[in-house]
Amino acid sequence: MIDDQIGRILRMLEDCGLLDNTLILMTADHGDMLGDHHLWRKTYGYEASARVPMLLRWGKTLPDIEPGDKRGLVFSQPVELRDIMPTFLDAAGVDYQPEWFDGRSLLSLVRNPDAPWREYIDLEHSTCYAPENNWTGLTDGKIKYIYYAPDAREQLFDLTVDPNECRDLANLPEYRETLELWRSRMVDHLQERGQPFVKDGQLLPRAHGTVRSPNYPN
Repeated sequence: MIDDQIGRILRMLEDCGLLDNTLILMTADHGDMLGDHHLWRKTYGYEASARVPMLLRWGKTLPDIEPGDKRGLVFSQPVELRDIMPTFLDAAGVDYQPEWFDGRSLLSLVRNPDAPWREYIDLEHSTCYAPENNWTGLTDGKIKYIYYAPDAREQLFDLTVDPNECRDLANLPEYRETLELWRSRMVDHLQERGQPFVKDGQLLPRAHGTVRSPNYPN
């Protein structure tokens, strides 16, 4: 159904003579567990729930990109939803300061696949449908680390050999250094929040969710 509707949009753009002057980005806000890990719905850190498509089709008039250049590329760099606004501003030729945004223009990768990029992205969900949905995570697309705040449980997956996340490596001695590396990255990531997230360089368990708003009291 989605493919059909996208086809209608592309056909209309082409019929109106606008396709060559249009940047199209397809993504989603979340996936869904469809029985993976015996779970349903969203809100989990597993790939089926947390990983979403990020597809770009650029027209012939984008700045600094040749019309037929670099089609069909697949990038391994970790990208995220916060990259969308800088990408659109870049495509429109808007003069903006990169420090205004947490995200970065995806077109910089199209222009130069070896351009400096982030090492990993953060994942996060607060208590929603169940207490265990209160977690934070990090991934570079190859390794994924998840920290469950209610009980300080950790998970570690090697997505290159285990894309379905069937083998948790967190408690295996041979992966202790890898676990400690990603745990330290999580400490660094949450450090600016202070307590109750981090204290004395250690992740803290949290019985309540991470959302802080009068509309969503803990």
